[in-house]
Amino acid sequence: MLTLASKLKRDDGLKGSRTAATASDSTRRVSVRDKLLVKEVAELEANLPCTCKVHFPDPNKLHCFQLTVTPVYTLDDVSM
Repeated sequence: MLTLASKLKRDDGLKGSRTAATASDSTRRVSVRDKLLVKEVAELEANLPCTCKVHFPDPNKLHCFQLTVTPVYTLDDVSM
């Protein structure tokens, strides 16, 4: 996630100073889908409750993530 966001910033900086190497420029392109995915992940993390944590093992594969949900109350907290 952070890698893709920094890549987007770096590509935006390169847009202003384009070189004649168009072949290498096409490999650095980031699709619209990837830009939207970065925004969606940021929104997901901002809206998660405090009992949920999201972890991205590989920052370049945002479609693979682990969601950890921890309970607020456990069975030990409940009196019968």
